[in-house]
Amino acid sequence: MPSPIRAPRGIKDIIPPDAFRFEKVLKEAEEILELGGFQKILLPLFESAALFSRSIGGATDIVEKEMYTFSDKGGDLFALRPEGTASLLRAAIEHHLADPGRIVRLSYSGPMFRHERPQAGRLRQFHQLGGEILGPLTPSEDVDLIALIYKMAGAFSIPSWTLLLNNMGCPDCRPAYREILVEYLKKHQQDLCATCHHRTLVNPLRVLDCKIPSCQIVLEAAPRITDFLCDKSRLHFLEVKSGLEALEIPYTLSHRLVRGLDYYTETTFEFVSDALGAQSTWAAGGRYDGLCQELGGPDIPGFGFAAGIERLWLLREKAGTLPVLPSPPVWLTVFPLLQEARPSALRLVQEMRNLSIPTTGYFGSGKIKSAFRQAERDRSRFLAFIGEDELASGTVQVKNLGTGEQISYGLKEWNRIAQEIQKTVLPS
Repeated sequence: MPSPIRAPRGIKDIIPPDAFRFEKVLKEAEEILELGGFQKILLPLFESAALFSRSIGGATDIVEKEMYTFSDKGGDLFALRPEGTASLLRAAIEHHLADPGRIVRLSYSGPMFRHERPQAGRLRQFHQLGGEILGPLTPSEDVDLIALIYKMAGAFSIPSWTLLLNNMGCPDCRPAYREILVEYLKKHQQDLCATCHHRTLVNPLRVLDCKIPSCQIVLEAAPRITDFLCDKSRLHFLEVKSGLEALEIPYTLSHRLVRGLDYYTETTFEFVSDALGAQSTWAAGGRYDGLCQELGGPDIPGFGFAAGIERLWLLREKAGTLPVLPSPPVWLTVFPLLQEARPSALRLVQEMRNLSIPTTGYFGSGKIKSAFRQAERDRSRFLAFIGEDELASGTVQVKNLGTGEQISYGLKEWNRIAQEIQKTVLPS
C-alpha cells in the first residue's frame, strides 16, 4: 500500500467545524472595514515576480529568501503573492481606480505565501485581510484607518494589545538619517550578527528590526529616525499623534519599528499582543507615498494595513470570542430500509431541502444501526426511515435523536415534517 501524501510543511488544512469559524472571523473583520467605506477587490493568487521586487524591495527578506517563484511555459517569471498591497496597487493602476482627484478605499482578503520557518501564527500559506486608502491623503486618513483597527480590537476583545507607532520620514529626510545610521552600525559591527552586517550594506533600516539578543544593546542605542525628520514629516507625525490622542487611542512610540518592506514612508504602526508569543503582530501597516508612482501609476499617497486571520483566530480563541457554531449542519438524515424505498427517500430529501431543512440521505446499507451511526457523524437532529410497512402505507417514521420520540407522517406531508423539525432546531 503506498504511503499517503500529506500537506506540505507549513501548510495547514482547516477542516469542519473550524472552517466555518475561520470564514466567520474573516467575514466579521471585513464587516468592520465595510463600516469604514472600504470596497472589496478580488486579487489573483500570483503576479509577475517583478511587481514584488520593485515594490517590496529586492534587498528585503521577502524577495531574497521567502517568495515562491516559478516560470511558466513561456519563460515568464511569476510569484505567488507574498503580500497584498502591491497586488492591489497594480490592479488599482491598471483599472484606473488610483486617481489624484479622489480618495478610494479598497480592501482584499485571501491566502498569501512565504517560505518561512513554520511556527504558531506563522505558516507558509497564511491568510490576510487588508485595506488601502489611495488619493490626496492627509495625516487624518492615517488616524482614521488606525481607529478602524482599534475598533476591531475592541469588537473581538483582543487580549493584551498595544499599538506601536513610528515615523519613517520621507525621501527628503531619510537619506541623511540612513547615512548616520550606517556610520553608527559600522562603528559597532563587531557587536552585530552576520545578518546585520549584510543589511548594513544593502538595507540598513532593516537592521533595526533584528531580533538576535546579542544585537539588542547596540540597536537600542542607535540614532532614532524621529530625531532627523524634516519639518514636513515632523508635522505629519505630530498630527497623527494628536489625532490618536483626541480619539483616546493609546499608543507607544517605537523608534525601531521599520517594518519589513521598503515602500513605507512617514507613519508606520503595528498592533501587537503578548498573548501570541513570538509572533506578536496581528495587524500592521503604514504610509507609502511613492509606491503608486513607482509601479507606473499617478503620484498619489497611499496608506494601508494587513491583519493576519490565523493570528486573529488565535487571539479570539484566547479571548473566548470565536464565532459560535450554527445550528447542527444536518437537521435530518433520511434512510431507506430497503432498495425499493430509495426513490421515496430521495424525494423526501429533495423536498426537505426545498423547505430549507438541511438534509442528507444515507442510501447504502440496509442496517438501521448504520443509519444511526451516520446520523451521529453528521450531528443530525432527526432520522427519518422508510421500510416495507411504511412503503405499503405511504408513511415515513421520523425520530428525534435527542429525545427518542418517534412520529409517523404521510410521505408527502413535507410541510408538517419541516415545521416540526424547525420547532426543535430553531426554538422561538
